Amino acid sequence: MDFVQLVIEWIIVFGINIIPAFAPPTWVVLAYFYIAHPQNLLLLILIGVTASTTGRYVLAISSRKVFTKFASEEKKEEMELIRNKLRKGTVKKFLFSMLFSLGPFPSNSLFIAVGTTRIRITEILAGFFVGRTISYLFLVFTSEKIYTSLEAAITGSASIGTLIIEIIGVIALLAFFLFDWKKLLLKDELSKKPKRRFEYAPK
Repeated sequence: MDFVQLVIEWIIVFGINIIPAFAPPTWVVLAYFYIAHPQNLLLLILIGVTASTTGRYVLAISSRKVFTKFASEEKKEEMELIRNKLRKGTVKKFLFSMLFSLGPFPSNSLFIAVGTTRIRITEILAGFFVGRTISYLFLVFTSEKIYTSLEAAITGSASIGTLIIEIIGVIALLAFFLFDWKKLLLKDELSKKPKRRFEYAPK
């Protein structure tokens, strides 16, 4: 594998993870890399996770002042729900971050929430790293299998096994994205009405 290509992939993933909004999902970019330029899957996932974790750390530390000026009230409410979860103990913060990163949530909201308070970020980064490693591996691998199966079906070279793999892959992706992750992770906070205005770290 060309070292320069690996570096370029790392930089691209890092770049889209320091953007607070409107960036494509990292797993989609990684899936494109894997399909367009076949390479070692585990190495690609390592590149993706290290670059996205680093990018999100930069987003967290740079969002402290920017978010309070430009965020909508709806987004502030979402941040407050996440912050309530992150005020727990070390293990709970790690587990919440890991579960959050396993789901299809854009992780920008998680790190902006961390950036707008004085919560220690170490456990959040560790949980994010583990969660994204698992989800990227699943999503990139499944996407490539679906693409390969679909390509075989179009060219007429698909076997029954290939079609079964495609159907299983599509069902797995649908289940992943249709599952109510927010209800699982934020059900306690969603049941409570905020009794105070939002508090942010001093500028």
